[in-house]
Amino acid sequence: MKLKLLIFLSVCLSFATQAQKKKTTKKTPQTKNVKIDSTELLNRNQLINGMQQAQDQIEASLTGKDKFSSQNSEKRFYDTYKLFLHAGEELTLEHSSDNFRVMLGFKTPANKQENSYDSKPFSGTSYNKFFYIVPTTGTYTLLATSTDAGQSGKYKILKSIAAPNAVEAQIDPIFSNQFKALKNARIDNFKVITGEKIKKDKKDKSVGQERFKTSFELVAGKSAMILQDNDGTTSNYKTTILETENETDAKQYFERIKKQLQILVRGWTEQNNSDNNYSASTDTDIITLNISSEERKKKKVFYMVNFVYN
Repeated sequence: MKLKLLIFLSVCLSFATQAQKKKTTKKTPQTKNVKIDSTELLNRNQLINGMQQAQDQIEASLTGKDKFSSQNSEKRFYDTYKLFLHAGEELTLEHSSDNFRVMLGFKTPANKQENSYDSKPFSGTSYNKFFYIVPTTGTYTLLATSTDAGQSGKYKILKSIAAPNAVEAQIDPIFSNQFKALKNARIDNFKVITGEKIKKDKKDKSVGQERFKTSFELVAGKSAMILQDNDGTTSNYKTTILETENETDAKQYFERIKKQLQILVRGWTEQNNSDNNYSASTDTDIITLNISSEERKKKKVFYMVNFVYN
């Protein structure tokens, strides 16, 4: 789930505004202004003949000659693209630029609009991913623009469409089902899987956090616990899904689980990640997968792959 705002709705009004301006202008000398029509550039490849996935990629630019919407007397330039999609298809749009913070507006055939944008401060590059399961066959409209008004420059869009369930077919179905069950339990703050309270160890100096048992296992044979903060208003699911003395084994397992999670939360926003840490979030949820280590008896070092769902 991406962050969505309504601030971009004014874009839609500019079509009519500019059309009216053209009707009232006086005759001008017969000079020809040729504008590249980008309408079909992201609509070339469709899923046909049993295909499981299709992609289109474009590199374009926002310029002062593009269509624009106005907000607080500032112009926001945009390009439009038509996408013909079929019910059940899974659409992923990856929008990036080295010139401005990127933003997409996505309009359905019923003229309802969602917006997805890069909310992080601009640091020289901008990336945003939008995921959508198509509810109705028809023509959808994509508006490519900038998060901040008055911006211009090059950008790229990678469009991927996949057949229903084709993406998830690549991963372990047991892990997929367990994660989805955990995701459903998160809706009720994990109450449905929260067991009896765990008594605090005398050495435990943590304040304000209570621990509870849970029989729910994300990975079979790997126990977990529910951590509660703020008198139970916040609950976290925590489990160690691998423990090994071999660092290479830990890294390989981390990568395997990470790839499955990236598919399962492909509509979420990925955070700043590293070789030992992966995190993705929505407006309400966040998951973290990481590798930690600790030295135990006889100076043996153990590596753990940990999973937390907040």
